[in-house]
Amino acid sequence: MPVKKKKKDIKYPFKNIKEEVKDTGKDIDKIKDKITAAGKDVDKIKKDIEEMNKRQKNILKKISAQFLPSEFNFNDVAQQIVGAIILSSPLAVTEEVWNLAKELDPARILVIIGITLLFDILLIYYTAYRKEKENKIIKVIPVRLFSMMLISYLTATTILYVFGVIGLHITDLDWAIRLIVFVGLFANIGAGTADLIK
Repeated sequence: MPVKKKKKDIKYPFKNIKEEVKDTGKDIDKIKDKITAAGKDVDKIKKDIEEMNKRQKNILKKISAQFLPSEFNFNDVAQQIVGAIILSSPLAVTEEVWNLAKELDPARILVIIGITLLFDILLIYYTAYRKEKENKIIKVIPVRLFSMMLISYLTATTILYVFGVIGLHITDLDWAIRLIVFVGLFANIGAGTADLIK
């Protein structure tokens, strides 16, 4: 009797295994179908992400065009002139500034010119302008730098002359140049600050 039972036990387990293999095969087919469907979803998600990236780049270009500086143009020159006039005008009519400029020795004048130039270089290369394509004069001097220096000193000269400081109160050429360099520093700061505002 025990031998028959064992024989029966041996026969039936294989039957169960066959059924389990059939069921497992069906499960594998379902899993394959799910993986195939998921692969299609993944491709769709990739396409959606690429499209979103393109849209984001377009939006960033539009925003940067509005907020970041564009190429140097006449609007920048106009802003520099306005800024230079605003900041240098109050200094041009002050007698203390005239006397201070008169006492400056050549070394200090050179330092003031250096500070003016340094301000412009820092403004151009370490602010929003660093990403701007630079137009250069003689392949060396950035147009914006040349413009700020020229406008600063021309504005200072013009204001000092129009207000009667140079020509009426100050007739000495050396003193006039010192005063132009001194007031030009502040005109330059005004020009650069106004140029940053868009």
